[in-house]
Amino acid sequence: MVKLSDVLEKKGRSLQEPDLDPAAAAPPAASPGKAPAQAPAASPTSNRPQESAPATAPAPVEEETPLTQEETSRLVSRYQPGSPEAKRIDMLRSQLLYPFHGEPPHTIMITSAAPREGRSLLTANLALSFARGLQQYVMVMDCHLTEPSQHRMLKVDRTPGLTDFLLWDAPVPDIIHWTDVDRLSVIPAGSPSNRSAEILATDKMAGLVQELRSRYKDRYIILDTPPVQAFDDPAVLARMVEAIVVVVLGGVTDRELVLRSIRTMPEEKILGLVLNDMKAAVMDAPDLGSLLESE
Repeated sequence: MVKLSDVLEKKGRSLQEPDLDPAAAAPPAASPGKAPAQAPAASPTSNRPQESAPATAPAPVEEETPLTQEETSRLVSRYQPGSPEAKRIDMLRSQLLYPFHGEPPHTIMITSAAPREGRSLLTANLALSFARGLQQYVMVMDCHLTEPSQHRMLKVDRTPGLTDFLLWDAPVPDIIHWTDVDRLSVIPAGSPSNRSAEILATDKMAGLVQELRSRYKDRYIILDTPPVQAFDDPAVLARMVEAIVVVVLGGVTDRELVLRSIRTMPEEKILGLVLNDMKAAVMDAPDLGSLLESE
């Protein structure tokens, strides 16, 4: 397999160090309330004892505002499915579903080196493309516990969610929210928590991913994770998934920053890079084709 580090070093791109503040947290919409076709199993068990649930109740979720017009315009797979940008998302979906070698991965982690590279936006667009284009069941798991956004973009409640399962033993069926798009469900981040690295690096989290993957053979699970250089979470979650896609903001992110991020993850799981454009909402297709390497 050609290493991504070699690919990056061969690319003659003019990329600069990002100087961006983390994205501000933004609001949820009302949950559509569609019942799931099949309820997941109860909480998966672990080989080691789990930490006991804290005695304190979950922190209240602050009131949030709807998506801005700019955010809506960039959610192309929902609002502009026939646009060139949406078609490029479909191209990425096809590359994930039809690899040159082996079976397609059913657990896919989306991450980036730095904040505000379009990681969460790509996750939502890709999930919508999976659900609508291929009539496949797809689940989005929001693992960016400090700055979640999937509940806003996919229009479900923020709670109960992942933290409520990991910390307060919420039943698995309760944390799965069905969207207004057929076959698309979300496990949102849940109640606010500042213990993301601690609670994601548990057998309970690994058991949840494994249970969802093994129980539903026809379901794709896409994890939205924090930036690698800002959080420890992606390095932990990378060991629980089958494949990793790294988002790079073209013309902004430094090549060395991307290389350092890649080295923190199992490189054999990295399917490739998505070169994003902050003005065009998604990657540039020719660059995607040259950066994705296969055996």
